[in-house]
Amino acid sequence: TTATTAATATTATTAATATTATTAADVVVPSANDDEYRKGVATIFFITLLFASNSPALKFAFTASTAIPSPPVLILNAAVAVVALVGLLVGGPLLSGTVDDPSTLRLSDDPQENDAVALRAGLELGLWKSLATTANIAGLSLTTADHGAFLIQLTTLIVPAYQGITGVPIPGRIWSAIGLALTGVFLFTQDPSSSGGATLTGDLVCVVAALFYATYDLRLFTYGKLVRPLQLITNKIAFQAVVSVVFAGGFLAWEAQQGPRGSGAEFIAAATAAPGEATLVLAVVVWCGLVVNAIASFLQVGGQQAIGPARAQVVYAVSSRGRGRRRYCGLCIELHHNLITR
Repeated sequence: TTATTAATATTATTAATATTATTAADVVVPSANDDEYRKGVATIFFITLLFASNSPALKFAFTASTAIPSPPVLILNAAVAVVALVGLLVGGPLLSGTVDDPSTLRLSDDPQENDAVALRAGLELGLWKSLATTANIAGLSLTTADHGAFLIQLTTLIVPAYQGITGVPIPGRIWSAIGLALTGVFLFTQDPSSSGGATLTGDLVCVVAALFYATYDLRLFTYGKLVRPLQLITNKIAFQAVVSVVFAGGFLAWEAQQGPRGSGAEFIAAATAAPGEATLVLAVVVWCGLVVNAIASFLQVGGQQAIGPARAQVVYAVSSRGRGRRRYCGLCIELHHNLITR
């Protein structure tokens, strides 16, 4: 009897331990089979290349031509959002047909409830993404593309830190990696060779953008379990476009009250008079809107569901790059951060 009782207790303890371990693992990495996980990693790596082009492309829009003035931040942001929305409305069904829904998707039996959740998700995600992209473009107008791209990668630290604070089990090696990555960011920002054209204000605005992007990624992971990717991203971009256009319209109206020579009016007049020069800015708008904000955002939903937001952020961090001795040290430290958190 004693032996049977001991065996039973041992079995119960083992089962409880296994259950706890499984639960913790499921929290950190969503339930997905090996094939879906591998596809998720490949997807995240692919969209990382697309996301990595965003900051240099937007920075190029401000310096592409000396014949026309730089586009105002709010006008550029609105143009990118509108192009993204049009691209999804036209090509979304084709894009959706090539990608399976995430296995973590749990829809309600009530279609009206699904639509209500999708609407709420679109409004919230659109708000966070509008704030993030506006701050990102504003920061890039005041700092270098390298600084902007690197500081935006603070999302790599913010997302796992938030998950840990809210009770998600985060391994100790990830906390160590966060400290190493913070050191890398500090060394990077102290590099004199990386400061040409950079300002403290621009860097701080990019940090604010990183906070908004991190919030967006965390909420995207939550809503990705409740709404199909195409509907989720289309609703998000639709609200983002509305907010961006309202901001741009308000900016132009405010400038018109100040006088006839506002930056928005000057840019529009110069672009109309020199369409060849404006083509460079238009190319940036099409790339950032269609490729980065539409296609990459759509693919991000399934990829992030497969591998989890914290690991996705680790992959995103490979888009940071630069030159210089201290910068090299900073990037090496962040590389170490990437390797030990896989």
